[in-house]
Amino acid sequence: MAVTAARFGTELARHARVGLDTAVLIYHLDDTKPYSALTETAFTAIAAGRPSGIVSTISLAELLVKPYADGRIDRVDAIEAFVASLPNVRLVAPGAGPVREAARLRARYGLRMPDALVIATAKNEGAGAVVTNDRDLRRVKAEGLTVLVLSDYA
Repeated sequence: MAVTAARFGTELARHARVGLDTAVLIYHLDDTKPYSALTETAFTAIAAGRPSGIVSTISLAELLVKPYADGRIDRVDAIEAFVASLPNVRLVAPGAGPVREAARLRARYGLRMPDALVIATAKNEGAGAVVTNDRDLRRVKAEGLTVLVLSDYA
């Protein structure tokens, strides 16, 4: 894992800014093996400022579904505090431009709307890559984004 985590860190460092998909946050919060070592690498690099991170409010909404379903308002508060406290990570609400871009991405690549919104938001914010564990998102490579899939490094 050390070699692949180092390789993942090298790939991250090639970008000034990266979008973070919901799965990255879930794996980190839940300490999901083997991905939590990679999310730790990502958040350590982001905290150091290379790259900076973008989280769409769509991802935050996805993160909060299970705690709300379980009636765990304490967990909702903890997740919101965690996301707000991440150094060098901006929580961004997609505006009209990214929403339109998400519709185009969904139409062109058949992405689920939350994924299209995460990608469009990252792209709009100048991200050079998106970190995910969804191999299907590789389809957007033609859009000029590098898609870093955690399972490729685990």
